[in-house]
Amino acid sequence: MTVIHAATGSNLKDAVERMAISVFQHKALRNDFYDRWTTRSLPAEEVRVFAIEYLSRTIRTSEMVALSAVNTVDRTARVECVENLFSEYGGGNPEKVHLTLLENFLTDLLGRVSGRPVTIDELYREPPLTSTRSFSSGQRELFTSGDQRVVQGALLAQEWLAYSMMVRLYEGVRNYKSYYSSEEEFHERCEYFYVHIGEAEKEHRIQAVESASQVCADLTDLARVQVGFDGFLDLTVEYWRGVVARMREAGAPARGLETRAHAAAVPAARVRWRR
Repeated sequence: MTVIHAATGSNLKDAVERMAISVFQHKALRNDFYDRWTTRSLPAEEVRVFAIEYLSRTIRTSEMVALSAVNTVDRTARVECVENLFSEYGGGNPEKVHLTLLENFLTDLLGRVSGRPVTIDELYREPPLTSTRSFSSGQRELFTSGDQRVVQGALLAQEWLAYSMMVRLYEGVRNYKSYYSSEEEFHERCEYFYVHIGEAEKEHRIQAVESASQVCADLTDLARVQVGFDGFLDLTVEYWRGVVARMREAGAPARGLETRAHAAAVPAARVRWRR
């Protein structure tokens, strides 16, 4: 009996890992926002949209991890969640709290591309999009579910998206290196990404697989984990869809000005060349 149970547990953990890996082919990661963000330097108006919406989305990340611990009965799974939460809070160092690092990064980047100082209070005062608010409310619903399996499925999706999201966001940030005085200054300002691309998110992914596996004793449990997992991915798809649509709207006037400036400059350049 013990051998059969162990084999079943091992197979279910493998299934949880396969579920987690499926994020790489999902629209939560393969979408228009990432295509736009990673392939070009965008005008300040679009960067501002990203900063406001990403901040509004991310401010609740550590809260969701805390809720995953509160709303999970299994003790071992709770330990994994608490370790994750401790990391989110900078391992006990207030200056290294992940949200603090993000606030510092966003205000600095937006200030550079806007050509004026930007405060974090200014960003927090901006109302987020309806789609961002829907993401936040849907996220909270998943993480406060009375079914710990759904909670763990949502956490699994959140943590497995996080690492790949950070990689893509960082690749996009590299498009703005010209706004920094040196390579050293650029990298000093990107600590938020290096914390996540380094050990933090890798550990969070491992912890999420472990905690989700702890609440899976059979295929019925696994199916409930899948409900939370899919629910979080679907919310993420709609979130990024709303962000990129708003970015296009905000960037259109700026691109129009650039086009008109280019059109005016070309004839003038031709006249100078003929002379």
